[in-house]
Formats: sequence, C-alpha cells, structure tokens
Amino acid sequence: MAKTSEYLGEAYEALQKLSADDIKRLEYEEREKALKDYNTQMGSAERRGIKKGIHLAKQVLSLHVLGKSEQEIAAECGCTVEEVREILE
Repeated sequence: MAKTSEYLGEAYEALQKLSADDIKRLEYEEREKALKDYNTQMGSAERRGIKKGIHLAKQVLSLHVLGKSEQEIAAECGCTVEEVREILE
C-alpha cells in the first residue's frame, strides 16, 4: 500500500526510521501520551466549567425571580454585578 501513494510511502519511511531508533520511538510515544493527557484534562476542565456556569445561572435566575437586586444576587452568588447582568441578558 505504501508503494501506491507517495504520501503513504513517505509516512512509512518515517515510521521505519522511528521504529529503528529506540530513543526516538520512546520520545514519540511520550509526546503522544502527553498530547492525549492534555486533551483529556482540557475536556474535563471544560465540562466542569460548563457545569459551574449552569449552576451559577440557575442561582442568579432564581434570586432574580424573587426580586433581589443585582448587587444582592452578586453578593449571594459570589460573583460580580457584571456577571449577574450578563446572565440576565
């Protein structure tokens, strides 16, 4: 298959070189692991952030329905008045 495509041939040759050199292969594997770990951590952080944002929005909206001022809502929710305004928009 590598013989049928110029790009696959080049990739195959690069893979052969990496496989022949244990140190380079280990460096490559370590880099791949680091990238996968980073992507997993970023995805997890994003999910936590979304969950926290939804929780804050629910708090702000429920206090707003009760007639609380933006300043009171910010104080109770531990956020800024600007954040409260942004949620209420």
